[in-house]
Amino acid sequence: MLRPTNQGGSGMKGMLWIGLLAFASAASAGGTKNEAVRFYANARVVLDDQGVPQQVVPNERLPKIVRDQVEQRLLQWRFEPARVDGQNKAGVTYVFLDACAVPQVDGGMRMALDYRSNGPALAGAALVPHAPRYPVDAARSNREGSFRVMVNVGTDGLATVGAIETRSGSLKSFEKALRDWVASLRYVPEEVDGRPVATQLAMPVDFSLGGSTSRRLDRERRAEMLDSAECRAVTGQDADPERPVVLDSPFKPITTG
Repeated sequence: MLRPTNQGGSGMKGMLWIGLLAFASAASAGGTKNEAVRFYANARVVLDDQGVPQQVVPNERLPKIVRDQVEQRLLQWRFEPARVDGQNKAGVTYVFLDACAVPQVDGGMRMALDYRSNGPALAGAALVPHAPRYPVDAARSNREGSFRVMVNVGTDGLATVGAIETRSGSLKSFEKALRDWVASLRYVPEEVDGRPVATQLAMPVDFSLGGSTSRRLDRERRAEMLDSAECRAVTGQDADPERPVVLDSPFKPITTG
């Protein structure tokens, strides 16, 4: 779940990349620690008119050892193709994954890749959107809130608010922050038959006070590292936080094993 911060979300992403790069170095060097590392991954997937991946380009910010496994795995997946006027069409989608990796003594790694969603990608090769800022007045008044934001992504990659569902708290205290945040997001749209298409996302956002930003980000990073089938098997932990969801991608996964 996206949590507001006064640091634009850079702290969590920075720690995530440090941990992931450290993992890649340990795996390449034949490290012996059996420590699970939880992270996000995504890839650009070019599909033919039968929904068969023809090209998989993992996020360039991922270590090569991870990119290779993501590419190999996604090439085996199959999708329901987009249809225009009753005809199957080729296109491009972006697949988002929950991943967990465990370095092996032989220098390789054991990795689990769990399908999360597919749809438009964040611009700039970002893996997660930056968090909205906590309104100063709301923080001073100790006001909290939880919302579900419907985000419309246009063919130009710009984002606008479709609707905001209040789950707790007062929308009045947070609406401007949510709308400003959505307006700042930039996406790379999916494509059907060579043309960009519009899509809609559902984004859970939780404005919650509790400890310093740095401590909260560190807790979130540790929780995220444990949240996948592989990490639960390794660590014995269980969690299922809410994530952004693409509601209307023209490409539907059929097999993701």
